[in-house]
Amino acid sequence: MTLATDLDGVYNVNTVSDYDGPLQKKSDGQTEMRDGKTSRVDDAGCEWNSTFTYTDDARTEVLMTSVADPINADTDFLLTRPDGTPTAETVTYEAKLRVMRKGDKVQMTGTLNYGDETVILTMRKMS
Repeated sequence: MTLATDLDGVYNVNTVSDYDGPLQKKSDGQTEMRDGKTSRVDDAGCEWNSTFTYTDDARTEVLMTSVADPINADTDFLLTRPDGTPTAETVTYEAKLRVMRKGDKVQMTGTLNYGDETVILTMRKMS
């Protein structure tokens, strides 16, 4: 697999989730991709480090591997493990994102399923 360095730029990150729990999710925001990688801190103080690698020769799909580290996050912040249980420890998430292009516009969209939670992730390139 090849790092998606041609996707470098600034992205808006938006999530839609069927989560119906007591803690507010604060993962939306902006991130900058450099050399096929991103690093950002969300509004809850959780650090996200992600890599994006192409899974196909047509470059229409990437595997996003995100390591979420809540060490400096809000005291009531928890992540969801793949089995659906909450944790204050580092979690690695993976999702395949469909890459769509129109001119210089790029959008990546995919779904993450963890436990009973489904998250639809959309990243839109701003510049």
